[in-house]
Amino acid sequence: MKTKILLSVPLLFTGCIMDYYDRRLSVINKSSVHVAVEIINDTTVRTKNGIPYYQSHVIAPNETSFITKSGKNAWLEYINKGKTKTLYVYFFDIDSLNKYQKGGADMSYLLGNKKYLKRLDYTLDELKRVDWQIKYR
Repeated sequence: MKTKILLSVPLLFTGCIMDYYDRRLSVINKSSVHVAVEIINDTTVRTKNGIPYYQSHVIAPNETSFITKSGKNAWLEYINKGKTKTLYVYFFDIDSLNKYQKGGADMSYLLGNKKYLKRLDYTLDELKRVDWQIKYR
C-alpha cells in the first residue's frame, strides 16, 4: 500500500507541472543568420526586456525554439487579450542587436524605428492553420 501511494504522488506532481506551461508556439529559423524574436499582442506596448535578454535567446540557423508562456492555455489567453487578437512576431539579427546595444539603443528604439529584419502577424486562426509553427526565411 505504501508503494502505491509513493508512486502516485510523483505522478500527481508531474501532471501538474506539465500543464503549467503552454509550449505550443515554436519558431523555426530557416535562414542563414542567428536571430532573436520579440512576440507581442499589442504593437503600441513596448517590451520591458533589454537587449541582453534577446542576446541570450538566440535561434541559430536551422534550429527550432519553443516559446513558452506560463499557464495551461497561456498563448490563447495572451492573443485574446490583445486589441486586434493578433500575435506580432519581430525578428532581429543578433549581430545588429550587438551593434545597437553598443550604441546605447534599447528595444523600444529598435521596434519604433523598424530596426528588425521582419515582422510577421498571425491571428489565432492563422496560427492554428500553421500548427503554431512560425517559420523565418
